[in-house]
Amino acid sequence: MNHDVCLTCEGVERWLGEDESRVHALRGVSLTLEAGTVHAVVGPSGCGKSTLLYILGLLDQADAGSIAIKAEPVSHLPDDELAQRRNALIGFIFQFHFLLEDFSAQENVMIPMRRLGRLPENGMRDRARELLDAVGLGTKGARPSRHLSGGEQQRVAIARALANDPDVILADEPTGNLDTENSHRAFSLLQGIVAERGKALLLVTHNPQIAGLCDWTHEMEDGRIVNARQRA
Repeated sequence: MNHDVCLTCEGVERWLGEDESRVHALRGVSLTLEAGTVHAVVGPSGCGKSTLLYILGLLDQADAGSIAIKAEPVSHLPDDELAQRRNALIGFIFQFHFLLEDFSAQENVMIPMRRLGRLPENGMRDRARELLDAVGLGTKGARPSRHLSGGEQQRVAIARALANDPDVILADEPTGNLDTENSHRAFSLLQGIVAERGKALLLVTHNPQIAGLCDWTHEMEDGRIVNARQRA
């Protein structure tokens, strides 16, 4: 396997629900994410986009198929090892930032680092300051997140997703609640990080302008990727 491949999935299947209400949400999905590339997943609501993202992010398990991160199979690891890999290798950005509103911006960014336990307290604080500076919030690290604007909160969420220097960044409608200016600012920030630090970014989006700026666009329909095109 190419050492520049950050994540692969092969033949991923997922059923949701039970008995008569059972839905075949993913039908043999395969993807390869190389370092330094940005991928968009597009398609109508209910086609399986978010289900795929959650499985790739090790937040849900596939019923069939395989996932590998940096050439290491991770699909069938026990829950505690899955949690460790998820925290160390994957950064997840949600449509809603899910910050702890009474925690400062810096404290929110430090949460994943505390879970991983690699850095001492001063190291975590230094890393959080660096990341907040990178997203343009270097002067607002001590401010409670509830006192930040929506665009600022989403940038804190981006910094938090990068806290443990993940190989793969997964984003579920990361600009869905932002205005046009902040949407493009947030996307440009992620695009730059991917290019400069050799990450892979996969984002679910309904924004055709954002999708058009990605290196690859994967169209989903009824649980399948029906078209994958590379930007010219």
